Parts: sequence; C-alpha cells; structure tokens
Amino acid sequence: MVFDLIAAEPELLAEVDRLTSARWLELRAATETIAEIAATPDREHRRRLQRVRVLVVPPPDERDHRLATALDLLLDSRGVSEEDARVAVTAAAQGVPLATEDRDLRDAAAVALPHLTLWRWATDLRPRILALRD
Repeated sequence: MVFDLIAAEPELLAEVDRLTSARWLELRAATETIAEIAATPDREHRRRLQRVRVLVVPPPDERDHRLATALDLLLDSRGVSEEDARVAVTAAAQGVPLATEDRDLRDAAAVALPHLTLWRWATDLRPRILALRD
C-alpha cells in the first residue's frame, strides 16, 4: 500500500501533511483503503498511516456498465482481491491514476481498465510529491 511507503519516511510524511494542508497536493482514497488502514493491527503503525491526509471518495456508481464489467474482470484475475479490484475501479471512476506496487493488480487493471493510468511509487508518485515541495 502506498500509504505504507509514505509513512515509512517521517520527513516525507510531514511534507505530505504540509502539502495536503496547503491544498497543493490531493491524495484520494477509496473506502476500501480506509477500512484496510483501520484494520491495521499494530496501533503505532496504524496511527502513522492515518496521518496521511486523504480525500475519501465514494464508490463508483454501480449502474455504470463499463465499470461493472471492469470490476468483474478484475475479480476474475489471479491475485487480485475484492478490495483491490474496488480500489482500481474507484480510481477509474475518479479519473485519477492508480498508484500501486502490486504486480497482479497492475497487470489485471491494464487489461480491465486500459484507460486507467498506473503509477508506481518510486518512479511516478514520490517524485511528483517531492517536486511540489520546491
């Protein structure tokens, strides 16, 4: 989870907090991601994850046939959990990149949601965050 990568760097976590407070950066999270964070058993780690300020976005409209079809394809894909499939579909509905290191999810999303932009932490999201601080 990208939240783990942000929380692993205290200086970056503080910078993300500053940038989101100033509205220079907006990180969006699906309700499934927030539930996963809330279920983190280690209290200290959970608190660090909760410090990553995000805009929690609603699930996509279930009547959207294109997204429903994509969700079905994702759910039928090897190694993709229901939560991860819903996160990918939510990113597509929001029109924002999906930042993930999960190879199975990336591969499945590339097929099910070909117009979804896929980002990696080290090469895409982290450099963009760092560029905002300058």
